[in-house]
Amino acid sequence: MNRLSGLCIILPLCVMVTGCAGFRGGWESAAYIDGTAPAAPQRQRSAEGPELNLPGLNLHVGIDNRLQTYDTQIFFGLPLSVDPRNLYPKNRRPGKTRVFVDVTPQTGGFVFRPLLASLVIGSTHYPAVRGFEFGMWDAEGQQTNTGGVWDHRDVGGGVSLTEPHKRYRLSLEFDIPVPSPKSPDILLDLSRALQDLGSVGDPPLPLIRFAPVKWEEGYT
Repeated sequence: MNRLSGLCIILPLCVMVTGCAGFRGGWESAAYIDGTAPAAPQRQRSAEGPELNLPGLNLHVGIDNRLQTYDTQIFFGLPLSVDPRNLYPKNRRPGKTRVFVDVTPQTGGFVFRPLLASLVIGSTHYPAVRGFEFGMWDAEGQQTNTGGVWDHRDVGGGVSLTEPHKRYRLSLEFDIPVPSPKSPDILLDLSRALQDLGSVGDPPLPLIRFAPVKWEEGYT
């Protein structure tokens, strides 16, 4: 069963319960490394990018360039409105691009130096201008489990990833508008920005590539 057929079954059920539902979709960039490009042109919406398993660490990488190209609302089984506008619902800062990099290191020797990362679009290299770590922070700027504020904290020149098997929620900001998710020519270079300083002789991280994929979801 394809996704559209599935939505045709699910949406009427939602409408019976709530009276109003809809479906929307568009394009997004899916991260991969050489030899692991997404095979299907369409996939369901995911809360995070696919996992990339690399020597010494696991990564989830995503760009805030999800493009919504349609939004159809249905009221009691009948199309109520169709919104054909192109929107970037995940891009919070127009004119900027945010790349989210969740890192789970297997050792405690990794360091994240965001200003050494670059985003390559076509043949042009764009260096990262800021790096962040998401977590709960207290009034002194230290991570805490309770009583703090959830926020993306600027890590400046870098931060050490000292806890093996902990998932670090990091991100990079680039001073460019979001690239089109329909482009197959987007690369992320973390070879100098994410390194295991405790390991000698390991090859640098490979280039992370992005493939254009379609997404679609139903909602109530």
